[in-house]
Amino acid sequence: MFLTDISLRRPVFATVCIIALLVMGVISFFGLGSDEFPPAEFPYVTVTIVEPGASPNQIQDNVTKKVEDAIGQVAGMKHINSTCQNNVSITYAEFTLETRSADAVQNVRDKIGTIRSSLPKDCEEPIIASFDPTSKPVVSLAITGKASLREMTTTVNDLIKPKLETISGVGSVKIYGSEEREIHINLNRDKVSMYGLTTNEIATALKSTNMEASAGKITQGTSQFSLHTNGLITKLDDFKTLVISRQNGQPIYLQDIATIEDGTKEKDSMAFYQGRKAIGIDIVKQSGVSTIDVADQITRECENIQKELPADMHLKVVKDNSIIIKASVDEVLKTIVEGAILAVLIVFLFLANWRTTIISAIALPTSVIGVFALMKVLGFTLNTMTLTALSLSVGLLIDDAIVVIENIERHRHMGKNGFEATKDGTSEIGLAVIATTLALVAVFLPVGMLNGVVGQFFKQFGITVVGSVLISLFVSFTLVPMLSSRYLKDEEHAESKYKIVSLIKKGANWFNLKFDCLAEHYSGLLEIVFKHKIKLLLCTVLLFTGSMVAAANMGTDFIPKSDLSKMNIVVEPDAGLTKEATGNKMLQLDSILRKNKEVTKVYATVQDDAGNLYVELVDREERDKSIDQLAQELRAEFKKVPGIRVSITPVSLGPTGDLKDIEFNIVGDDINTLQEYGEKAQKVLEELPGVVDVVSSYKPGSPQSNIVINQQKAADLGVEPAQALDALYTLYNGAVVSQFKDGQDQVDIRLQLEENNRNDIDNLNSIFLKSSTSGQLIPLSAIADKEFNPSPGVISRYDKQQRIYISGNIQGASAGEVNEIFLKKLNKEATLPVGCKVVSGDMTELMDDSITGMFFALLMAVLFIIFIMAAQFESFIDPLAVVLSLPLAVIGAIFGLLIMGSNINLISLIGMIMLMGLVTKNAILLIDFARNEIKKGKPCNQALILAGKTRLRPIIMTTLAMVLGMIPMAMGEGAGGETRAPMAYAIIGGLISSTLLTLFVVPVIYSFIQNVKNKFHLSK
Repeated sequence: MFLTDISLRRPVFATVCIIALLVMGVISFFGLGSDEFPPAEFPYVTVTIVEPGASPNQIQDNVTKKVEDAIGQVAGMKHINSTCQNNVSITYAEFTLETRSADAVQNVRDKIGTIRSSLPKDCEEPIIASFDPTSKPVVSLAITGKASLREMTTTVNDLIKPKLETISGVGSVKIYGSEEREIHINLNRDKVSMYGLTTNEIATALKSTNMEASAGKITQGTSQFSLHTNGLITKLDDFKTLVISRQNGQPIYLQDIATIEDGTKEKDSMAFYQGRKAIGIDIVKQSGVSTIDVADQITRECENIQKELPADMHLKVVKDNSIIIKASVDEVLKTIVEGAILAVLIVFLFLANWRTTIISAIALPTSVIGVFALMKVLGFTLNTMTLTALSLSVGLLIDDAIVVIENIERHRHMGKNGFEATKDGTSEIGLAVIATTLALVAVFLPVGMLNGVVGQFFKQFGITVVGSVLISLFVSFTLVPMLSSRYLKDEEHAESKYKIVSLIKKGANWFNLKFDCLAEHYSGLLEIVFKHKIKLLLCTVLLFTGSMVAAANMGTDFIPKSDLSKMNIVVEPDAGLTKEATGNKMLQLDSILRKNKEVTKVYATVQDDAGNLYVELVDREERDKSIDQLAQELRAEFKKVPGIRVSITPVSLGPTGDLKDIEFNIVGDDINTLQEYGEKAQKVLEELPGVVDVVSSYKPGSPQSNIVINQQKAADLGVEPAQALDALYTLYNGAVVSQFKDGQDQVDIRLQLEENNRNDIDNLNSIFLKSSTSGQLIPLSAIADKEFNPSPGVISRYDKQQRIYISGNIQGASAGEVNEIFLKKLNKEATLPVGCKVVSGDMTELMDDSITGMFFALLMAVLFIIFIMAAQFESFIDPLAVVLSLPLAVIGAIFGLLIMGSNINLISLIGMIMLMGLVTKNAILLIDFARNEIKKGKPCNQALILAGKTRLRPIIMTTLAMVLGMIPMAMGEGAGGETRAPMAYAIIGGLISSTLLTLFVVPVIYSFIQNVKNKFHLSK
């Protein structure tokens, strides 16, 4: 081997190369960023358009449909989701992943520009921005204390928020529960009616009497002066004496028709921390920035901010996502170390030589550290995927070193000196080691090239494994032979002065003697097996068939959930429930939660359409119940609180965010038909065992009072409908008509009816509009009538059709199983209306695409394995012995998952894909040796028996090293351990079955192939 020859002839050169690799790896390690997952680009674009005063139906017809038609023409469009609410249209455009986010935003902006003139004139300018559906706050803060919310709001806006926004990597800072100052001009409807004033007159008077503006400039000779007029009101009481109008020469003051209140803006959100009112702050990082780095900076800055806060205010960190990431990273690193130690112990157990053990122990960390340099060059980070790849690779990285060292030892025992044994042993095994490594590359390279959402997350996983095994191959052909040629010697048999050392050596020697006996028995068994080939193959087929039957009855999931001692609770209020009422419901839930001894922290926020509770529990080691058991108990308690629907989702590792386990879209053009069918679908889903938190997006309409303008009467009286709209909007919703300057602050002035008047719309006679023809005051009742109709609170749309979105969580069942049963039962119990269809939701679509992608990667892996085997054996027939042995791994993998109670999911499929490479490694070691013996003239069966006896030790060594390396992962301990464990279950089970069966099945299959070749005189 070229690399080995150089290392043996020029050991200093080889040493320098390895040291350089280590130095680059160490430097790169400290330069790698840390995050939960690899950075992923999701080409989503949001279009938000506000039309004040518009109902959801008006928003849909006048805004949303036009937006959907426009952006639907953009290339790369995949799905369009829209939400129509009071006053606002929000459209989410999802593009194919091949589309660049910047291009998607620009293309959508161009299309919206073409329809801007066709949108209602009172629409605000469209807001178009990219959107990351997986983004979530890295840190959430709460401001609490004895100070009022208004005082705390001022502190947040003037001190805390500006400091947080200047932190490197912070993308946005969102505030919940703030109370901002606002001056209220509360009109008395009866007095306004008595004086015959219109809303427009009052608003105009306020604007014209409280203003400042530039009045131009004056030039005097060579000097120039600017003119500035200042008519601002500087004292709040001065508003009372503002002249609004004059009647019969007498002034009408503002205080004659209204009261002036120094109040607060209507809240758009609320926040609570540990049952007390608070101001919440959610901090979202910029895309591509390390979560840990940003969170650490925020935490340090919070400590500095606290020193500047008044004594009656406290800044608390209520949620820090970096803690989970750090714990997960530390756990994986711990798993790597534990797996490496166990793998090295296997080397000592089988070779009973501390020198070979040390060489293996040196080779393993050298390979791992070298990978960090590759990760740095490729722009990878230390995240769950790359660290899991390294954890998975521990057994692989020592495999090549084990095979090479074992073969060198075998040649030393033939009587060769260190140099000759190393050169001959490495040369003999070299091609087989290269083939086995390339087989692993063939297995994991397709994983790193997957498309779709999963591809973005698994690219770094696959490439990291590929890079690690290639570096391991390099180390096995350079460092291992160089050290072996100089330091391998026979162990001295003198008794050690340490009793424990002597006992360990005796134990290892005893084990090896027994293993040699096992090898002899194995050879005898092979001779028997060759006499019963058909029976063995039939038994193997039966086992494989049994595993397929078991797999068909197993559940399927996307990514296993893990118990991180945290949960998110989404609260949806009934239609028509006010924000304040929802806040009271949240406090009731908060009280229930904090009475539970397992709960340590509760942080709640309320917005217009929903509330959210973030709950932290004591560590799972300190709990008697699992997080799923606690969730089930809480669901029962929450049912006692009327007027709300609650969904509980444990926080877990994975790219799915807060998506529910099962989701369906029912789409069509008629909302009444959708509602009827959606109710049936919801009932079917609720009745399925294991399904909880079932929620429908359809909300019954809240009562709506429609003021219907009689166009003919309005025209006859000289009144435009827009006047009525402006008057009603100002009186009942309030309109900002001016600003009050108080020091450096600009405070909005809102004109509105008094609160008791705002709650009553029965008397339209007291609302006046001015005629443009006669100048007279016309009561609104003269041109309008009232109608009461229900109005949908929210209209949801999917791909230009109306939809009802049904979702739920799963407990004690699998997503795939529930999906299948639900669709079958729904088709049986409810006929799908004409023009309607049921479409999988985001989670279901993501799971289906992921599993399909993994099976494609598996197919590509098998194909590339065939190519590599054909190239190595220079035959298209001999690789069949390897390919036909691949199903042997599936047998153990399925039964391993079944025994451990795990479903088939994305993580376990990765383990199965890896098994393809491991089975190939063992088969290559056997067949490569047998082929060489056959070329020397040995009969096929004798060559195979000799190959089995000779290669039994490295095969068992590498298998045990891999199995022991996976045991820490299989334990499922630490943060995110439950998510990674199914991979270990599949690998351990598959390794055990494939190794035991490979030792017998591969020789039998190869024997059959050789007989066929000899019979038909085939050479290739």
